[in-house]
Amino acid sequence: MKKFRNNLTLAAIAILAVISVVSIFYIYHFQSIRGLNFDLEAPTEVFSGEPFDLKINFSNNSGTVLKDARLSVALPDGAAFFGSDAKKTIDNKFLGNVGIGGLVQESYRLAVFSPEKSTKEFKATINYATQSLGARFEKSKTILVFVKSSGVNVEMTAPERVVSGDAFEIGVVYRNISDIDFSNLELKLEYPPSFSFASASLKPDSENNIWRLGDLRKNSEGKFTIKGSLIGSEGDTFEFKSNLSTGIAGQSYLVNSKTAPVTIASSPLSMAIHLNSDTEYFSKSGDTLNYTISYINNTDAALGDVVIRAQLLGEMYDISTIQTQGFFRSADNMLIWNPANTPALAVLNPGSAGVINFNIKTKDNYPIRRFSDKNFLLVVDIEIESGGKVISKKKLETKVLGNVVLDARAFFRDAESGILNKGSMPPKVGQPTNFTIHWVLKNSATDISNVEVRASLGNNVKIVGQPKSNVSSVPFMELATNEIVWRIDKVSANQGVVSNPLEAIFQIEAIPTSESIGNYMQLISQSNLRALDNFTNRELAGSDLPITTALPDDVTVGQQGGVIQP
Repeated sequence: MKKFRNNLTLAAIAILAVISVVSIFYIYHFQSIRGLNFDLEAPTEVFSGEPFDLKINFSNNSGTVLKDARLSVALPDGAAFFGSDAKKTIDNKFLGNVGIGGLVQESYRLAVFSPEKSTKEFKATINYATQSLGARFEKSKTILVFVKSSGVNVEMTAPERVVSGDAFEIGVVYRNISDIDFSNLELKLEYPPSFSFASASLKPDSENNIWRLGDLRKNSEGKFTIKGSLIGSEGDTFEFKSNLSTGIAGQSYLVNSKTAPVTIASSPLSMAIHLNSDTEYFSKSGDTLNYTISYINNTDAALGDVVIRAQLLGEMYDISTIQTQGFFRSADNMLIWNPANTPALAVLNPGSAGVINFNIKTKDNYPIRRFSDKNFLLVVDIEIESGGKVISKKKLETKVLGNVVLDARAFFRDAESGILNKGSMPPKVGQPTNFTIHWVLKNSATDISNVEVRASLGNNVKIVGQPKSNVSSVPFMELATNEIVWRIDKVSANQGVVSNPLEAIFQIEAIPTSESIGNYMQLISQSNLRALDNFTNRELAGSDLPITTALPDDVTVGQQGGVIQP
């Protein structure tokens, strides 16, 4: 008991010693921190792109030398050290020892490139060791800077709505609204793909969309216009974007970014395209396609020399089957209707309309050479023009369904599967005979999921042995429906086409009855498959015939070898 009390006393003394050391450490740290003055100075608000100074004042009044002091400045998103790599967001400086009463002053030239009206937090941290203690300490400060609009404002003025194919102008005005001069300005415009550039009042310095504007003094501005045209369908909205950057010390910084939307107005000559009279048609291999193109003159004036073009894009088109009254140009798979082959296009009176069509088939087989040959599209790009000017364009994209094939086979002699089937062949009444059933899956053109194969067992037929497959899932017996079921989560496109097919094998036992004498006995019913086509989000289905003791796939069984015997 005495020894226990002595041990307890020693433990208590040790704990008190540790508490004392920790307390002294933190008291010392607190006292030293109280003697450190650490302040940040920066403008309360700045323009985006306008450089400013972040000043750091640090003084040591702690009564002890601060050893190995280090200063770290961290920038928020959108801020940069002026003249440095735009990706640099942290700057570290080694300050060395800071003596008692020592003063450290650092200044950083910064800029923020940010959307309008945002607040940014800048953080500075001083890290040091004291002369008396070996541990390191740190102190941090933050300051908030409000970012106003960009120092150089860019405005793009564009018509709200334009007619497809008609020329229109976009005005660009850039204005320095800050209190400093900007240098090495470069303006880059991003056009929609269907925009056709015609001219600009200020000649571009590179291609047709880059202007090197140079220096821009405070309170000064520049302006120019761009002319071009858009091709699109009624209601389509396209976006023009401007990016203004400034170059400083070999680095480029984004100062301003603006967008201007333009919508295609009702066309004077509009058209529509439909496939097989269905607004959401999905095609398949070996399909017959009937395309219908309708057009109408929406103006109050007659339109002459109308030409309609339709280009076929997609590997699944069987070009040899095309039927049309128009001209077909095989070099680019272009169908052309003009007054020469369609007299109604010579003159379209106000409000008049018309219809043209063409037929074509899809290929019977998918053009598959590798796993990546999948998700086939049938695309028709059409355009209509009058007087040599394209007025309207349309595009119709049709997805092609994949195809999954189920092959159900049965064998009595099946050494390749590694399963030994017992019993007599031909089967005899009252005597059990084993067979192996194979389900083989081949999937083409699309990825599929939620795959399920099922079939009912025949009378006096049951599962024996352990089912197996070359994938993670195997068939199982669903007692509620007396069906054998095989479920697979996912099957990749072209599994079984450019690689080995998926296969499941299960063994059954059949006992013929006297009613089957002289006939074949049904082993399983029709095998049915269901799956989800992940490309079209449509259900795919497949099936194979019921399997009997005829065993057409087992070459060791003759034509009458599966007839039930007494």
